[in-house]
Amino acid sequence: MPHHRKRAMTPELRYLSSMLIFLALIWSVTLSWFSLYLKIHFSVPLVGLWFGLMLFTLGFSYFFTYLPILQPSGKHQFNFAWFGLLVWIMFLNAGLLYETGGSINPLINLLLLPLALGMLILSPQYFIGLAVISAFFYLFVSSHYVPIMSMKVQSLQAFFAWYLHGSVLVFMLLVLFLALFILPLKQRLEKQKAILERQKKLALQNEYFMSIAGLALSSVHQLSTPLNTMALLTELMKNEVSTPEGKDYIETFSEQLAVCNRALETLRNRADYAQQTQRHPVALPIFLSELKQEFALIQQQSVLKVQLGEALKPMENFVLQTDPSLKLALLNLLDNAARYSRDFILITWQVTDNALIISILDHGGGVAESELSLLGKQPQENSHGLGMGVFLSRMIIERFHGRLSFSNYVDEVDNKTGNKTGLKAEIQLPKQLIFLKDQLEEGSE
Repeated sequence: MPHHRKRAMTPELRYLSSMLIFLALIWSVTLSWFSLYLKIHFSVPLVGLWFGLMLFTLGFSYFFTYLPILQPSGKHQFNFAWFGLLVWIMFLNAGLLYETGGSINPLINLLLLPLALGMLILSPQYFIGLAVISAFFYLFVSSHYVPIMSMKVQSLQAFFAWYLHGSVLVFMLLVLFLALFILPLKQRLEKQKAILERQKKLALQNEYFMSIAGLALSSVHQLSTPLNTMALLTELMKNEVSTPEGKDYIETFSEQLAVCNRALETLRNRADYAQQTQRHPVALPIFLSELKQEFALIQQQSVLKVQLGEALKPMENFVLQTDPSLKLALLNLLDNAARYSRDFILITWQVTDNALIISILDHGGGVAESELSLLGKQPQENSHGLGMGVFLSRMIIERFHGRLSFSNYVDEVDNKTGNKTGLKAEIQLPKQLIFLKDQLEEGSE
């Protein structure tokens, strides 16, 4: 049998239901107080009719979730439907006010509640129309109403008590309404604003990142031609030079040219990684093997150690859902670690209940505490060499909705060599980036 998922209630409908509950509560308390305490004899059948319609609207509000016209899909239909619904609620309030004293009734301010909700969800044109209608209802119940003194009020003192106590009740309940409903709305708007700011920041970072990748590829193409020309000339000079001293110069030149070519190839690969943003699954052993191989190419005198947490063993069972830019981010951090700690570079992988945590540790002595919070925030050069590479790594990690942080640490090696101080780069990524291979096979089926 097909399974129909229940449609979630939109924020607009939640606020509407809350407002109807509030109105039903305050009217039931007020009418009971009128009748039982002040002995005001209003028309029970007519007041019951208006109040019953309000309760019916409240009960029917549960089914509003399934009405497409109240969902924010079509702008005009959405505004028109909500405009009519809020006018109906104003009409019910006006009917109750008509039967209980008109504008003299302290509950007259309840006409503003649908207007406040309309301010949040309606377009300016519809809101202006709603404001005009609310003013019309106010003027109507000011001149057409059942006078309170015709309801057999016991005394003038009871009349003033009705007005004074009712004003206090309305004020207290409006404060409660603002505290319970408007404050959460403000928090929701602030949360949405923070999300938009984050998305804007990520978009700008991604644009900057892609521009750097494009510039790197352009530089690679421009440098390839002169380097190839120099390599060809070197081969020709080997046949022309016969002295031992000249041959040594040419050999040194060839070695330096090879270094330039390797650096250029590394730059080309990293620029290619940066421009590949489509995610695809890759087995964790393959990812780690490629990471070690490419690290060995750029740091031939260093050895990368990999350590996996117990939750990732055996690693053959795990798959990463990522794109090549993650490898670029890790290579940048590993390259910086190797500059000041050739003998020790360790990368650890572990999974917690909420995140995939990757840590890169070195024995390079660390950095000043005042600089830790600034690392990777902007391109800079300092004593630890953490410049553009780390800045790009942070942008890539944030694109994965992750977080990069740095801290100094002390590694207790052994009694002979003593403690080693170094820098720890910790990457926290969403846990959804890594999963069991069985889950991938089930998803493909």
